[in-house]
Amino acid sequence: MPEPTFNPKPLKAQAQSILKEAIINGELTEDMPITERLVLENYHISKTPFREAIQSLEAQGWVKNVPYKGTYVIPLKEKDIEDIFELRLLLEPSLLTKMDETQIKEMTEIAEDMKNSHANLSDEELMLLDQQFHQVLYKSSNNHRLMQIFDGINEAVRRIGMQVLNYQTRREELIREHEQIVADLKNDTEAEAMKTHLRNQKQAFISIIEHSP
Repeated sequence: MPEPTFNPKPLKAQAQSILKEAIINGELTEDMPITERLVLENYHISKTPFREAIQSLEAQGWVKNVPYKGTYVIPLKEKDIEDIFELRLLLEPSLLTKMDETQIKEMTEIAEDMKNSHANLSDEELMLLDQQFHQVLYKSSNNHRLMQIFDGINEAVRRIGMQVLNYQTRREELIREHEQIVADLKNDTEAEAMKTHLRNQKQAFISIIEHSP
């Protein structure tokens, strides 16, 4: 019988992480009240960590309390997408100039994995590769504040990104755009390829929100 694993994170932090992932993956939706009973039955989170996690998620803008109705997920709005990609367009093209040969090689390998394996990748796996690709950029800055920005951006992007990848044409475009970024690193035009990728991604995200019920 295997020994039980020990998670060093406080119960509140564990509960918060579990609920965030449930929101990102679409298990907890905007029209679903998040109750103690629901969370206990589905995620084995007890009353006190649940309440503490909900307080933190409410402060971070993930959920809201509706009087006499309960706690609900706050949907992403078009303004959220506009804000996220305005920031990314300011940061990511300039971060490309900070990368060394090792980091360029790492990005190239990720782009090749996307191209060679995409037919066998789930939407979640492809999103993970996209996340890793852009994470290399932020790590190249050697700036922990930029990494904190990346973590916040990435959570929001993951919430809607997998819906976008349900469209085969966008999956194919995504792969080509990453290929173009690494190809252009060799002739110093990578900033334009990154801007094109981010603008296309932004428009795809907005389109999903516009067509949401």
